[in-house]
Amino acid sequence: MNLYNLDSKITDKSYEILNSHIEEQKQKNMIRVNEIRNNCRDILERHGIFEDKKNGIIYQAMEKELDNLERNIDYFSEYYFEELTKNKIDVGIENISSKIDSLEHNIDFIYEDDGYRYNKTESENNLKNMLFTYFESYKANTIDLLLKSGYSKNMIEDIEDDILEYVTSKSSDILTEKLSQDRIKSFFSLNKSLNDLSVNIINEAEARYKCDLNGMPFDELKDKRESVRKKAEKIKDIRMQIASLDLKTNELNGMVQKLNNERILL
Repeated sequence: MNLYNLDSKITDKSYEILNSHIEEQKQKNMIRVNEIRNNCRDILERHGIFEDKKNGIIYQAMEKELDNLERNIDYFSEYYFEELTKNKIDVGIENISSKIDSLEHNIDFIYEDDGYRYNKTESENNLKNMLFTYFESYKANTIDLLLKSGYSKNMIEDIEDDILEYVTSKSSDILTEKLSQDRIKSFFSLNKSLNDLSVNIINEAEARYKCDLNGMPFDELKDKRESVRKKAEKIKDIRMQIASLDLKTNELNGMVQKLNNERILL
C-alpha cells in the first residue's frame, strides 16, 4: 500500500501550522519591544529630551536599534519553531510508514515520539544577549548624539545612569522573563498542534487502508461533514431554546398585563 501522499500532506499542513505560530509570536514580540520603546522614551522625556525637530535624530537612532532587536528576537523564535517542525515532520512520516507496515503485516504499531526538547536556558541566554546588545547600542548612540547636540555633560551622565539602572533593574529581568514565557508557550502550543496533526494523519492512514482492503473509496470529507452536522444540530437546539424562552416570556408578559387590567377594573 502506498502513502496516498500522506507524507506530503503532513509536511504541508505542518508548515501551515508553523507559519501561523510564527505570525502569532511576532505579534507577541512586537508588544514586548513596545514596552522597551516606552521605557527608553520615558528616560529621555524625563530629562526634557522630547521628539521634536532638534531631537528627532536621537529617536530615529533608537527606532533603528529597536527594529534590529525585534528582527533578532523574531529570527531566533523562528529558528526554534522551524527546528521543531522539521523534526516532527521526519518523525511523522516514519510513523505513517510504520503504521501502514503494521497494518499490512498484522503487527503491533509503536508510535515513535520525537526527541526534540526546548532548551530554556539557551533560549533565555539568547534573549539576554540580544537585550544587552540593544541597550549597549542605544546607550552609546544616545550619548554620542546628545554630545553632538550640545547637551550638558551632567544631563548626559544622568541619562546614562538611568539607562544603566533600567538595564540592571528588576524591570529588565521581568521583561526577559516575559519574552521567555511568550516563546515557551508558543513552542509548546506548536508542539501540541503538530502532535495532534500527526495522530490525525496516522488515523487517516488506517482508515484509508481499511477502505482499500474492502474495495471502498476513502471519504476524506466524512469527518468534516460530521463536524458540520453536529454544529448545525447544536445551533438548531440553541434556537429552539431561545424560541421556548421567548414563548414563556410572552406568556408571562400576557399574565402581567391581564393582572394589571383586572386591577384597573377593580
